[in-house]
Amino acid sequence: MAKMTQKFHLAIVCLMVLLVCLSSCMKKPPIHIGLAAQLTGKQADLGIQLRNGVQLAVDEINASGGINGRNLELLVEDDLGTPQGAKDAQNKLIDKGVVAIIGHFTSAQTLAGYEVAHERGVLLFSATASTSLMTGIEDLFYRTVSSTDALGSGLATYIIEDRNINTIAIIYDEDNNSYSEPLANSFTDTYRKSGGIITHVEKFSSSQDADFSQSVAKMKNSLADAVLIIASPYDTALIAQTIFLQDWAPALFTSSWAQSETLFETGGKTLEGMETIAGFDVNDQNPELDEFKQKYEQVFGNHPIFSAMEGYETMHMLAIALQKTNGSAENLGEELISVQDYIGLNGPVKLDAYGDAVRNLAIQKVINRTFVTIKKLEIAQ
Repeated sequence: MAKMTQKFHLAIVCLMVLLVCLSSCMKKPPIHIGLAAQLTGKQADLGIQLRNGVQLAVDEINASGGINGRNLELLVEDDLGTPQGAKDAQNKLIDKGVVAIIGHFTSAQTLAGYEVAHERGVLLFSATASTSLMTGIEDLFYRTVSSTDALGSGLATYIIEDRNINTIAIIYDEDNNSYSEPLANSFTDTYRKSGGIITHVEKFSSSQDADFSQSVAKMKNSLADAVLIIASPYDTALIAQTIFLQDWAPALFTSSWAQSETLFETGGKTLEGMETIAGFDVNDQNPELDEFKQKYEQVFGNHPIFSAMEGYETMHMLAIALQKTNGSAENLGEELISVQDYIGLNGPVKLDAYGDAVRNLAIQKVINRTFVTIKKLEIAQ
């Protein structure tokens, strides 16, 4: 009897082991998604928020059943904010078997990372890189953010038609030249065609310890009524401070690149009244955006900025395409373009035939350390 009991217990144990093994075999492997962004250094807050927004979307997708029963797994690499760092991050993620990569934050890193993605045949999906150097090309690059052509032209038209400012100086960081120069050129073309005068163009390198006093003096001497600053949050704040210290009060404009808490922590009251054009309206009043903000604050303990919101949208849009490919990288780009009815946190987002975003823009102004939306620019969908 004892032997029979032992055999019965042994059979039960063997059956349990077999069930565990079968359960493991039946469990579907995760789909690996890569994310490459600057997570250390001066612009780390922008990259960290991008990562957090993507991760929040991944968690929501997995909680809803994943991609046809398969969970998403986000693999993250710090691109260090350098072109070589972007290439290294790209290679590491591809070596880990990702089906697509979201990133990088800046246009300069995106162009460098794309060299690797193109060579190795992996789709690169950007939430923030707006350089027009990637516009209108059939390739493996897709994005949910408007191009520098749209941003520069839209801002120039606003300054001429709404602000009635006819003279402006431009200062930009040439270390991120793939973003800064196309934006400056697009702005200049539209501004001049509308009768405006560019009084001076000043370039600087953020990788060096720039002394903005001479640059600001040149712009001041050009008798410009306004200044357009195209730089990181930190450098934008320093330039605004230098303008203030030189007892000069031109109208200040900047690019959406500058939008982060670092801008206000560094620039303080000297930023009051500064205006920008944004590819994402963080102040839009809709339930979806409000819900996202609440979830983000609950999970991460701080307020989300535009890069978190754009990252969240980008991941959800990618998931729709992955549903259609059953988690495969094959035909992923074609399926992204076919998503023409996606409603993001800011309204409709769709891609044109080249994978470039078509979405509305917004003019925002700094009021009490906050970018407040003062005008919406609707783009034909």
